[in-house]
Amino acid sequence: MWLNGQPLSSQSLDRGLQFGDGHFTTLVIRHHRIEYWPRHWQRLSTASERLAMALPEQKQVLSLLEDIAAEHVHCVVKLIITRGVSKRGYGVTANQPINWYATISDLPHWSSQGLSVAQAKLRLGQQPLLAGLKTLNRLEQVLLTQERDSLGVDDLLVCDSQLHIVEAISSNLFWYDGDNWRIPLLKTAGIAGIMQAEICAAVLPEAIPTEATYTSVASAQQAFLCNTVLGPRPIAKIDERVLPKALLPEVVHQWYSNVLYNS
Repeated sequence: MWLNGQPLSSQSLDRGLQFGDGHFTTLVIRHHRIEYWPRHWQRLSTASERLAMALPEQKQVLSLLEDIAAEHVHCVVKLIITRGVSKRGYGVTANQPINWYATISDLPHWSSQGLSVAQAKLRLGQQPLLAGLKTLNRLEQVLLTQERDSLGVDDLLVCDSQLHIVEAISSNLFWYDGDNWRIPLLKTAGIAGIMQAEICAAVLPEAIPTEATYTSVASAQQAFLCNTVLGPRPIAKIDERVLPKALLPEVVHQWYSNVLYNS
């Protein structure tokens, strides 16, 4: 095996690199505290179970996170789990030892400034077995980010191949149609977000999972995106249409302000 033209002694590669054979979660440490750890561990557990992959011991992962939290007031931690190393071929060895990685980066400041979004041309592939999971297969999001940058907007709203709305590039979506708050129904694509789950549990329990088209979302009265790192952010404009309410719902804004200062 060679790397950048230079020979290596090993003939095996991490399957996360070879095949995207793994999954991850991205969490926030704020005020030296790990946010929403039970939900993140459940996400990792669910993904490993559905992918028939082992997990590291929770206490081992949590011990590292607590060390990171003791050293950093605020930061972002990405936890990656792969099926370990193998040579060429898709086959999996019984009791395959996994690898797990942790990286840290700066935590960006929250902004409640309204976003400008547009419809993505790229469609997400449909695979019910992987729907909701945060796997390492993120090439669609890489291409979507390139598309967003070429359009000069803040984000894109993305549909699946049957034109059902799924999510934004790396955020979940809420919209208000004048009667109800709604979120996309993730049956065949998309990621079940930690922040979305927290908002539904804490302040918008009435949000209805809905199989909707882009047109129905584009006519919303109010909408916002959310993820664990960037928090909830209001949508001000969809394509050329300015939304009647270009702010976060007050209950969401107040709730997240408390999260920021009381974590």
